[in-house]
Amino acid sequence: MKELEQILQLWGTATATGESAILATVVKTQGSSYRLPGARMLLTKLGQYAGSISGGCLEADLLKKAWWLTEKGPTVRRYDTTSEGEIASDAFGLGCNGIVHVLLERVDSQSEILKLLREVLAHRQPATVAHVFSPLEQAGQRLLLNPNDPRLPQFMDGRQVFVETITPAVRLLIFGAGQDAVPLASLAKYFGWQVFVFDGRSHYARREKFPEADGVTVWTKGTPPVVDHWTAAVVMTHSYTQDLEVLRELAPLHLRYLGLLGPHKRTVQLLTDAGLEGTTPASIHSPTGLDIGADGPHQVALAILAEIQAALNGREGGALRKRTGSIHSVA
Repeated sequence: MKELEQILQLWGTATATGESAILATVVKTQGSSYRLPGARMLLTKLGQYAGSISGGCLEADLLKKAWWLTEKGPTVRRYDTTSEGEIASDAFGLGCNGIVHVLLERVDSQSEILKLLREVLAHRQPATVAHVFSPLEQAGQRLLLNPNDPRLPQFMDGRQVFVETITPAVRLLIFGAGQDAVPLASLAKYFGWQVFVFDGRSHYARREKFPEADGVTVWTKGTPPVVDHWTAAVVMTHSYTQDLEVLRELAPLHLRYLGLLGPHKRTVQLLTDAGLEGTTPASIHSPTGLDIGADGPHQVALAILAEIQAALNGREGGALRKRTGSIHSVA
């Protein structure tokens, strides 16, 4: 999500100055690839770019060739890095051994896809869109879809289409504004997440303490936060009474991730006192965070955010070397 913010920022800067820009979108991969379909990169005529479509290997090629490749309109650039492919691994430094198809299109201030990305981020409403990338003369055509849209089969007839659902940024609610919450908020913002900090103690919940957060609020009982499908929460007030009140507020909201700082024994007592004993939601993670041997606020923040990322993607958070099959496949 950080990349989308950077792409939109560069798009705004480029269009404000009348500078030309090209949007590159990965629309199909075969075999191993560094990025999945949906990865994007915006590059300007002056050589600035935001986002990425690879580990840094393909970007340099596009900076050189994207302009003449799109002289006659949208096109698709195919990179074959397999042993039988036309691109040798030493030419681009690629070691993926796969094929990547990249849709290239020139964009201006009226770009429908970039406007759509902006709307998703601003209003937190997902959008599903089908992108045509073959036949080449129809590349760049799109259809905005509703769930189970009956128009899709007809739209795909005779075409190769990439269908993606663009989702809002993760919204992280941090209950507790102690010193250990500072790196958690900062690192989450680095990822491009929305971050809101709450604490019942006004001398803790101070805006200057969390300058990057989207909101810092003195929380009061009976004021549940606004949540959606992409919201996660971490409770870390270090006050048993406040944690109990927060847990009672959050438990009915059916969050996909609810982390509780502190030992499991403490959580069991919290659940009992909250009247949740025996009905513990699967989304509750206690102690919050992955087991990485974290010590200190910054490492704990890393462990917590890694577990949230895994949970929202349906992963266990184990070592990739122990995973069978593709590392990109849905769990």
